[in-house]
Amino acid sequence: MNTREAAGITGISVRTLHHYDKIGLLCPDRDPDNGYRNYSDEDLDLLQQILFFKECGFSLTDIKGFLANPNFDREKHLYCKGIVCCRNKSVLMPC
Repeated sequence: MNTREAAGITGISVRTLHHYDKIGLLCPDRDPDNGYRNYSDEDLDLLQQILFFKECGFSLTDIKGFLANPNFDREKHLYCKGIVCCRNKSVLMPC
């Protein structure tokens, strides 16, 4: 999926996706013929995690550190932060 399609699905701008690529946070493969970014399902899963951490108030630098750490337990951290985020935002749904 190209950048515009990924932006449309996720609700973030093409410019934001380009920025994430530029800073090394989300680096999709590129089409060798035209250089366009191609987002895989794995890239979109990673983007979902990035957006979740951003919603919880983490900086992009912190998020990049989390995701680069091979010992980082994403599922556990996402679950724990999800509870905190839900409580902080007074979300009326089970977390």
